Parts: sequence; structure tokens; C-alpha cells
Amino acid sequence: MKLSRPHLGALSALAVLTATAVASYSPAASEPESTPVPGVVAPETGVQRPVQAAAGKRPNVMMITVDDMSIDDLRSMPQVARELAANGATLTNTIAPTPICAPSRASMLTGQYAHNHGSLGVKGDHGGFQALDDRDTLPVWLRRAGYDTLFVGKYLNGYGEGGRGARKYVPPGWTDWRGSVDPTTYRFFGTKLNINGKVRRFSRYNTDLFAAQATDMLRSKKRADKPWYLWLNYVAPHNGGPRDPDDPLATHPSHRRQIGTTVPAPRHRDLFAGVQMPPKPSRFEADTSDKLDDGTGRTWDRTSRMLLTEAWQQRQESLRAIDQAVGEHVRVLRRTGQLHRTVIIFSSDNGFMMGEHNLTGKLRHYRESLQVPTIVRGPGVVRGANLTTLVSTADWPVTIAALARARPVNRVLDGVDVSQYWGRTQATPRVVPIEAYTADGGRTRTYSGIRYADRYTYVALDQGEELYDLRADPYELENVAEDPDYAPVLTQMRAWDEEFRDCRGASCPVSPITYDG
Repeated sequence: MKLSRPHLGALSALAVLTATAVASYSPAASEPESTPVPGVVAPETGVQRPVQAAAGKRPNVMMITVDDMSIDDLRSMPQVARELAANGATLTNTIAPTPICAPSRASMLTGQYAHNHGSLGVKGDHGGFQALDDRDTLPVWLRRAGYDTLFVGKYLNGYGEGGRGARKYVPPGWTDWRGSVDPTTYRFFGTKLNINGKVRRFSRYNTDLFAAQATDMLRSKKRADKPWYLWLNYVAPHNGGPRDPDDPLATHPSHRRQIGTTVPAPRHRDLFAGVQMPPKPSRFEADTSDKLDDGTGRTWDRTSRMLLTEAWQQRQESLRAIDQAVGEHVRVLRRTGQLHRTVIIFSSDNGFMMGEHNLTGKLRHYRESLQVPTIVRGPGVVRGANLTTLVSTADWPVTIAALARARPVNRVLDGVDVSQYWGRTQATPRVVPIEAYTADGGRTRTYSGIRYADRYTYVALDQGEELYDLRADPYELENVAEDPDYAPVLTQMRAWDEEFRDCRGASCPVSPITYDG
């Protein structure tokens, strides 16, 4: 990719979205007054159950998940802005409590936090696909409730590895399964799909492949027979191959910063050539001495910044194919008469850092790692609204089950039904515990903490504590854990961390919590 001149199409898209979806993710946005609403009922057994949907026809649900997408990346997706954000609600405060692929995806299947579902990292004895007991998950509940359950794309890390039998394994509950087989999931050309027990290799760019598979499902005459749930999982903008000649690992293989890249569709290569990363105070932060998690020595020279810009450009380019696919999904639903009765949820498994606080990647407690872009369109959703109530990836199975009037078999749920917030613009104050473990599947926490509404983020690390007032400091430039003025807040956050870090079901913060500090 050349860095010489801006591409007019890319710049135009950036300008168009400034006033739509991107504006809704401005960290400086104020929080509306908080109004408590009734929480999810916890039975005497202590088992957290979904609130049952109101009487009437149950909706279809289409969950579109991308991989490693930052909240800032929405500015590169004009069709998502037009078809989803303008006709639905942007959930501006959605987080992945454990912001890395497999733990977050497992939460989207189970309605549990990582310490309860057990997939703590992306590999190893306690990480990835092998660490999740998939016998009692969302598709099982939905199928028992009479739904068709459809899957396309990436599952949990490590799915399909371990021999030929593993490649043909279809997880319980899915009526139509078309999952990508690792390690080919990250080969944007040459992905293998397990299609209901038969493995096929495809040469097509995998975003286009997954989109075509989803279109085939949506156009099926079977869709008229019963309500359905489709979980569609794109890989971009996650890193992958093949490596292009202008990738940082190809042009600077010996550079001290080994910066991986994704793979755009051929038709979108160089679309963002010359476009610079949007400036923000936290990007290449001058002083990170207050950051305890590798908070020193994070310097970026001119070459490092150039290489990171190249990686950022390719991420934006890769999202254009997904953006086109989302537009086509909406058009197919409209043409087939299904759009008015379908809830569409667009989100990511976790966020991603591109130079904020001089870091890259995920599995951090900072905003760009924790927070995921999320838009919901469908029946009962306020159109064109920005909703700031705190939502987590563990809430999605509880919410979808409630819409479908489905129940788990025996699994204890930690999340809540957030569809109760879609019809209101006032924020409901919530607490969500956050945690991280070593990426290789170890059982040792690297941090635990609390996200309160969109006001505070607190973490306890081996090195100490970090506390950020997101209203006063939206870019998390100043750790105020040692500021005497924040001593009462720190005390409250510590107490919540102690109370909820190992919570389960009804002992998790399932009801609104108001804190006036």
C-alpha cells in the first residue's frame, strides 16, 4: 500500500460518517441522567434466567460479529451507518469484559463471564474451543424453543484442530452449521468450512464467502417456516494472511516492532492509501508513567508510526467488504419480507488498540480494548438513538433467549436482558466486572476490575491500581487512583471488585446500581 496521496473515496467516507455513527462513539459524549429500571428476576434457586419476551410473534435475530474492531473503526463503514445506525440504536457503551477472542465469544454463547464459562484465553488447557463445554449454550436453548439456528464463519479459537474428526465436529444446537476450520480461519483466501459435517476448501476471499453463505441461508424457503437465529462471524479486521509485499512484516522484517496486518479484499486495496489515523490525545501519549501495566518505555519512532499507519489503513480497507455485506444482508431481508420482524445486532468480539497509550492489540483494560462498536436495529428499538447504558457481551445470550422465550437447560447466567433498554434513551446505571487472563490459557488473572456505567474504569493489577474518570478524562490520560479527591470512589470500586470478581448468576450485578460519587 502506497502512502503517497489520500484516496478521495476513503476521505469522503470519513467525512460522511463524522456526523452519524462515529459521532455517537465520541469519548467526550455526556451521560444522560440515570434512571433505574427493574432488573432481571433471580429465582430462589439463585439461577439467573432470561426475562421472557412479551406475548406475540417472536422475532428473527441476526447477530453479525466482526473480529478485533475498534469503536473508532465505524467511521469507515458507511452502509452500517445508513442501514443500521440510522434505522436503529447505537449502543455507545458496550464492552467485552474479557477483551480477547475466545473468552468473549464464549460469553456470547453462554451468557457468562470468563471465570464461569472457563475459556480464559485463546489456547492451552484453559483457553479456546477445547475449554468450553458447549452442550448447554444459546443455540441449544433456541432450538428447544422452536428456532432454526444458523452459523457462518469463525467460532472459538482452535475449532477444528486435533485431527480429521475435529474438523467435522458440529457443536450442539445448530440446525445449519458452516464454521471455518482453524488454522484456515485466518487465511483470507483458502478458508475451509465445515458445512454440516463435510469440510470444503474455498479460494474466495473469506468475507465474501461468509456473506454468500449467509445470503444462501436468508433466501432459503425454510426461513418462512419458523423463527431463526443467525450468528454470522466475519474475521476482518483480525490479522491474517497471505502477507502482501507492503505489509510491515514484509518491508521491515527485523524492526523491533513486529506489526501484523489483516488482508483487505482485492477491490479495496489502497482505498485508504495516504489517509492518516485520526488524531486523539491518547494516541502516542507523551507520558505514560502513570500506567502500571507496562507503563514505561513505550516509545514510537517515526518508522514505527509509519508501520502502524499502514496496518491501520489495511484494517479500514478490510472493513469495507464487511460494510458491503451488511448492506446486502439488509437488502435480502427486505426483499424476502423478513426485515420488519428481524432484530439485527452488529458488534465485535473485542476492541483493539492502535497506538493509544503507546499500545497495540487487545486484552487491556483501556477503552479502545474493552469497548466494542455495537448497533441494534429491529422491533422496539429507538431509531437513530445513542444509548449509553452499559452493555456487555455476556448480555447477548440472555437478551436473545428472552426475545425467543427460550431458557437455558442448566447453565447459570451472569448477564441481563438488555432489550429492556432499547426503547429508552435515559441511561440505566450498571456495574460490569472486567477481568483478563494470560492469552495462552493460564488460570492466573492479569487483572480484575469494574466498569461503572460510562463513568469509571477501575482495575487491580499486580503492580497496583488504575482508576479513570471517563467523564472528566474520556481519553484515560490520568490515572487518579492516588488522587485524594478520588479516595471515596476508589474505596467503592475496590469493594465492587471484591464482591463481583468471582460472582456467579444472581450474585453478579444483575440489577441497576446507582452511585453518586
